[in-house]
Amino acid sequence: MAVPPSLTHSALLSVAIVGAGAIGCRLAFHLAKNGVACALFDGWAAHVDAIDRVGLHCAEGHQTGTVRLRAHALDAPVSDQFDVVLVAVRSDQTAQVAPFAARLLKPSGVLVSCQNGINEHVLAEAVGLDQIFGCTMVYGARLVAPGRVEALQGEDTFRVGAWDAGRASALKLEELVRLFALCGLATRTDNLPGYRWMKLALNAMANPLLLLSGLTASELHSHELARRLMAAISREVLTAAEVSGARVEPPLGIAAARWLSHHPDDEDTIDRCLSRHGEALGARRLSMVADFQARGRTEVDHINGFVVHALQSAGLPARLNQGVVNFVHDVESGRRTMEPDNLRELALLMPDTFQNSLT
Repeated sequence: MAVPPSLTHSALLSVAIVGAGAIGCRLAFHLAKNGVACALFDGWAAHVDAIDRVGLHCAEGHQTGTVRLRAHALDAPVSDQFDVVLVAVRSDQTAQVAPFAARLLKPSGVLVSCQNGINEHVLAEAVGLDQIFGCTMVYGARLVAPGRVEALQGEDTFRVGAWDAGRASALKLEELVRLFALCGLATRTDNLPGYRWMKLALNAMANPLLLLSGLTASELHSHELARRLMAAISREVLTAAEVSGARVEPPLGIAAARWLSHHPDDEDTIDRCLSRHGEALGARRLSMVADFQARGRTEVDHINGFVVHALQSAGLPARLNQGVVNFVHDVESGRRTMEPDNLRELALLMPDTFQNSLT
């Protein structure tokens, strides 16, 4: 059930956001605009300085605005503690910032992962498990300059939950849902691990293929070979989720058991669903392409690589996800260019390879 925002109640919470990237900044903008005491922490000195001097500027369609809020370097001596600490760094930075995020947290506070991948178990090493929450989101943004963020067109939805629903406070969960409702449509879940694995399946099958192919989402999903690859990658992800004991929420509304099935009716349903999903995504290229363009590296080790580790730990093969990791590293290092032919080469790792050409 969606929870409407309560401005008066939410404004009583103090919020720290560790990671002032595009997502962290857009969250901070909406929270500060709605009266929430919010502070940003980041390692980009020019960005921190710009926010401190002139505020955080956000453009959303034809509307623009600026909010004033505190911004600090990650190594700044800060004695303040906060009710809520949102972790919005890349997955490969989670272990590095977790102790710092824990120091920002009040003893009664909550730590929330607002990241791609599954990072709650890393954050739990820094604070008690009952303080760990997470938020899966569809929420687009990009940094365009120090202190300036631009919202990307599309839905703004948040699914908020506790990593261990049996130990965490239900009241704190409702507070978090109301907080995120200031930024878009927020709903609660009592199955956060299941949503994390579902989102991981979607990220693992599409994000790296967009990078490897150089295609837009609609172009990628329009090719039969690409859709077959995505379905096969997802089967490995959902197998990893199964052996981990997760109860995966249905990717794209289709039950995990149907993704794992090789029945022709299920395969046809999934293929048609992927085609429609690509039409809905349109010309987007998603986060892995943005990461590569901005930094020359990606989170692939914490998305597809996470799946490889989970499967190999269970003694199971991970041919496609390992292939994706290898191909993406080749692009990062310059050994491989972004082109549709990469998909045909990757398809050689599929058990039932077929070689339709991409035009």
